[in-house]
Amino acid sequence: MGLPSIYQFCQRWQQRISLARAGPQPSAAYYAWRQQFVQERLRLGLWGGGLFLLVLAVLSVGLIIPALNRTGQADLMVPRGDVMAMLCMEVSRLLGVALCLIFLSSKTLSLSQIRWIFWGTTGAVMIIPQVHHILAGETNLDFGGWSFFFLFQAIVIPVQWRWHVVAQICLLSVISVSMWGLGLDARGLPQAVQLPAYVMVMLLAIVGFGMADLGVCLYERLLISEFELRQRQQQLLYAVSHDLRNPVTGTLMLLNNLLLGDEKVTLDRTVIARMAKSQEQQLQLINSLLEVHSQNLNGVSLQVRSLSLNNLVKDITEDFELRLKQARGQMVVALPADLPHVSADAVQLHRVYDNLISNALQYNPSGLCVTLDASQQGHYVHCTVSDNGKGIHELTSDRPQSASGQLSQADPNQWIFDRYSRGRNHHQPLHLGLGLNICKQIIEAHGGQIGVESAANQGTTFWFTLPVESALP
Repeated sequence: MGLPSIYQFCQRWQQRISLARAGPQPSAAYYAWRQQFVQERLRLGLWGGGLFLLVLAVLSVGLIIPALNRTGQADLMVPRGDVMAMLCMEVSRLLGVALCLIFLSSKTLSLSQIRWIFWGTTGAVMIIPQVHHILAGETNLDFGGWSFFFLFQAIVIPVQWRWHVVAQICLLSVISVSMWGLGLDARGLPQAVQLPAYVMVMLLAIVGFGMADLGVCLYERLLISEFELRQRQQQLLYAVSHDLRNPVTGTLMLLNNLLLGDEKVTLDRTVIARMAKSQEQQLQLINSLLEVHSQNLNGVSLQVRSLSLNNLVKDITEDFELRLKQARGQMVVALPADLPHVSADAVQLHRVYDNLISNALQYNPSGLCVTLDASQQGHYVHCTVSDNGKGIHELTSDRPQSASGQLSQADPNQWIFDRYSRGRNHHQPLHLGLGLNICKQIIEAHGGQIGVESAANQGTTFWFTLPVESALP
């Protein structure tokens, strides 16, 4: 196996791993919902945790410690100094929880502020006791208390797994600094078992915390999928109710106008043409809906073979010759003659070109110039379908936001390939988004990528990549 083969093998596995890791991309609506959810759950957890700490302190001081002292056994009795230290520690924890609740009561909290309150909760409940033990000259390896707290935190706030990881790392770091940086022995353990006890507790903590964090991560991925599914269902209901009723309404208005007169109806050819066009639009939309859902369930079926893009594009230009003439447009083919063959399904790739060129002709004024180009870039062929039309304004005004509220810089225009994407312009036809989603599914099934670049009144360029024939295993 030569170096090129090893490179191709690694590249294919990298693509597979990336595809496996790629989950559903959260929308701005999900981020807004999650922020509100975390704030509400954090408030619930603080109230519940505060009440639990209060009850625990009252039971310890008022019931458990007096009962131990009444036994008269020296090894069970709790000195007064230890009682006061414990009271001081519990009061500190309760004050920390109360302070977090006060900060959380603000109605204008940002995501960053909520994150710090989340970590502050861990500091109040978990790190403050460790600080008290450090001041007392000892380290407290309270694995049971840690497990209970972080499990409770993961159950109450089963999102933002990175926040959980940071909180756990902070606690374990304080323990490590206390035991090895400051040289403070673990409480109640002989010197000979200090190191084994530390290693065992840390190992159990890492495994236990890791399992809790994994559960939070997987749960949030499922939550994102369900949330986005609901969003798409709502978009579909709106789109179907809006776009499917428009052609029917237009046809119904024409027919009602014909029925208003008493004389015999004689239909003009233009009226019949308008009715036929309206029904064609409805049929196109219904077919697109059925097709995109079928591909989503069963995947895109490919018959991959060695394919010459020059021959395919030649067939496409012949297919669009009449439509270009009607639209007073032109098509420029700029593919180099020495372009390598690609590994692709000719029928499916023809549909990609058909969708992109049809959209360009349909949503731009007459006189459009469509340019088809391609070039080899490494092990892929980079194909473009460009026009000099009015551009897609929503690509610059509807960019998705990241979790921090900033504009996403990685593939900011990928939202247009979503199944029911319509941007802020709800008058945009639904089958435009459906057609582009079909294109994306076809290209990704080939192992390529698809994207778009557009500027107002400067035209639009759709691009996609296909593997060259030599890149096949």
